[in-house]
Amino acid sequence: MKNLKPQQERFVVEYLKTPENATDAAIRAGYSPKTATAQASRLLTNVNVKKAIEAEQDKTREREKEGVG
Repeated sequence: MKNLKPQQERFVVEYLKTPENATDAAIRAGYSPKTATAQASRLLTNVNVKKAIEAEQDKTREREKEGVG
């Protein structure tokens, strides 16, 4: 996940665990609960964050195709 700051990387990891709740992912990544909703929205529109999420989702799909959990 190049081009991402450490907190953005943590957001990607947490978001992939629960993509239905970006606010909770932002909180788990260390963003303030007061601003987590806005931060999550901003992160999900960040080009580098979106690319990282898509790349990780692609890796997961490939592993599932290969039957490697």
